[in-house]
Amino acid sequence: MPSIGILYYVNSFPKLSESFVLNEITELKRRGHEVAVFAQNDPGEDVVHDELADIDLPVYYARPSYTELPSILTTTAAQMVRRDPGISSPRAFSLKQIGHSLLLARRCLEAIADLDLEIDVINAHFATPTRAGAIHASNHAGIPCIVTAHAYEIFRNPDFEKIRRICHGVDHVVVPSEYNRQYLRNEAAVTTDISVIPATTKTEKFEPSGEPVEDRLLTVARLVEKKGHKYALEAVSQLVAQGYDVEYHIIGQGKLEPQLKQYASDLGISSHVAFLDHVSDETLRNELNEAALFVLPCVIAENGDRDAMPVVLKEAMASETACVSTSVSAIPELITDGEDGLLVPPRDVEQLAAAIQRLLDDPTLRGEIETRGRQTVHETFDIAQSIDDLLAVFRSEI
Repeated sequence: MPSIGILYYVNSFPKLSESFVLNEITELKRRGHEVAVFAQNDPGEDVVHDELADIDLPVYYARPSYTELPSILTTTAAQMVRRDPGISSPRAFSLKQIGHSLLLARRCLEAIADLDLEIDVINAHFATPTRAGAIHASNHAGIPCIVTAHAYEIFRNPDFEKIRRICHGVDHVVVPSEYNRQYLRNEAAVTTDISVIPATTKTEKFEPSGEPVEDRLLTVARLVEKKGHKYALEAVSQLVAQGYDVEYHIIGQGKLEPQLKQYASDLGISSHVAFLDHVSDETLRNELNEAALFVLPCVIAENGDRDAMPVVLKEAMASETACVSTSVSAIPELITDGEDGLLVPPRDVEQLAAAIQRLLDDPTLRGEIETRGRQTVHETFDIAQSIDDLLAVFRSEI
């Protein structure tokens, strides 16, 4: 089949916590497709994924300035507003948001015109209000637009009117789980075609190696409420009280870091907990292989935010590290309790500690879960299948 020219429209690039975006891009490039990135900003992170250095990838940054808003009232902008009344309605979006979206659209169109490749489809990640810029640009240029609705932007303090208008403004919606599809259908009343394509992981990047460190636990996640670090710390406290010499490593950054460090101190387990910040891909692989268990006790946050199907669970399973997580959102679509991982109710510290203890005490069961977990990821959630499905969506809209 002929190659496709794809413009990724994202908030930030490259972003360490959004490895699934880079995974998609590298696999598409490997298959001979042309890819460019249009990002609102550069996050300026010190650590990036290894793949970024290995691909030739044009990246354009919007960096819109609100001082430009008066100049956006041009004939082109007026045409965009008339063509896309659903995403330019003051009933749904503020005038500032509309102006910002028009600025992003203009920058996006400039990027498309500047590229040495022909763009066949705009692939936007996250169904935020600023995706209106992608919709304006796609309609003005006559290029189809796809949006992937992930998690925070549809779950956290959801504005269903905005979500619905963005999803109805694009040609196709992609979601990482059936849970997301039902949520958009039932809660946001989205009627646009929706395809379930799990967020991708490169299983070959996470090969198991070496022996794990006894009683070493690992969590890799942003330090935010929905990841449930608080409950993992409480579970570790219970295990330490029972005589386990637990070593708990936490990889990630986030606004809750000071509170979590203080909480570990209050629980008297600071000597058992190491906060490792962001780490390189090599260090991440080593940590996954050295961990006896991977723990991710996800919850639904007070503001509604939640994970869908965390990619990091797939990375741990690919590394043959047994996972303990919760029955929140789409995690049961990835892990079958007792088969390829253990699931407990969210915020249930007693059951979380018991599940960890069960696997620490039973290496035979742990080994069986490790093997089945890797098999599940390879057979059902490998990047190759996800990219096959994504390309099918692109071709259906071009």
